[in-house]
Amino acid sequence: MSNITIFLDTPILREAFVKRTNGINWRQDYKLPSNAHFITAHKCVAEMYGILKTSILDTELASYGLVSLKHLRDIIFDGDDFLNIFWHRQVLESSPSVLAQSTSTDEYTRKLQMLAKWRTGYEQVRYDFDEFLKRESIEYIHYGVLFAQHEWQAKFDDLAIETLVPSEDLEIVLAAWFAKADIFLTRDNGLIRFSFSLPIEPGIPLFCRPEELEQKLTEMRQGVITSTGK
Repeated sequence: MSNITIFLDTPILREAFVKRTNGINWRQDYKLPSNAHFITAHKCVAEMYGILKTSILDTELASYGLVSLKHLRDIIFDGDDFLNIFWHRQVLESSPSVLAQSTSTDEYTRKLQMLAKWRTGYEQVRYDFDEFLKRESIEYIHYGVLFAQHEWQAKFDDLAIETLVPSEDLEIVLAAWFAKADIFLTRDNGLIRFSFSLPIEPGIPLFCRPEELEQKLTEMRQGVITSTGK
């Protein structure tokens, strides 16, 4: 079988990065073929940047020694949204290196130092994720490339009007279609269920979970595909 293109949805990117960070061979764990070419969407990468600020830091990525941004802000601001926004802007305008070297012990500086330290740690996690994409040769379809052509703008509208794909997933599905992915690997059961409503056209991938991948690849080689819309 020639090279196969596998699209990695956001939940799969999350799992793969966590596995890699914790020393697990994610390719082997998913039983991925050696001839696989991996792609994802710009939106999936952006979603991961957001996920890397959440409770994943307290659990799967605890090795970084960080807490979720919400947890940190609750500790500092006791859930006050106004203070949350105010201090977030303050730390973005401050130099983490200058704050770290400051000997001031006032409350203002202490809070800024806590936020700046977290920000530095988050930037390391995000950098490691970007490096993970590069090392694993996971390419992503940028919004600018996807919507630069009128044809794909029109196809986006068609997906929104004619299919049952959830609106928040339209750009992701379109990116997989644009890249001519053979497989769309995801944990989103709703997306798998409604993938049957996609047009029967060249380039539409087969949607499945990691546990079903080996079977689906065998079916592809044999030219017999069973439904994934469970």
